[in-house]
Amino acid sequence: MRSFHMVFGILLIALAIVVVIWESSSKKGVPRALRGATIGLLDLEILIGIVTWIVRTPHWSFVWHPIFMIVAVLIAHIMTTMRRPRSQRVIGWIIADVILILGAVLFYH
Repeated sequence: MRSFHMVFGILLIALAIVVVIWESSSKKGVPRALRGATIGLLDLEILIGIVTWIVRTPHWSFVWHPIFMIVAVLIAHIMTTMRRPRSQRVIGWIIADVILILGAVLFYH
């Protein structure tokens, strides 16, 4: 389960980077369906992480990884909604990506 969570997480970070590039380079921004799919996959990754956490019960010092990831997904939910201007959505995706990358780095330490 941990390996799947790791590989899926890396693929999601890559997808989120693609979404940032798409959002910032196109006039209309990322299509609603792609945004929804990305957010949905991030939510699924959180659920897989929770299951992995319960099954594996890591050391207490590992608490920062899930905190970073949950914050990143919350930012993605709030800051990238289609009601926000495109510039705010780009900033939201960038912030979420940076936090996802930092959280992933914590996972490997």
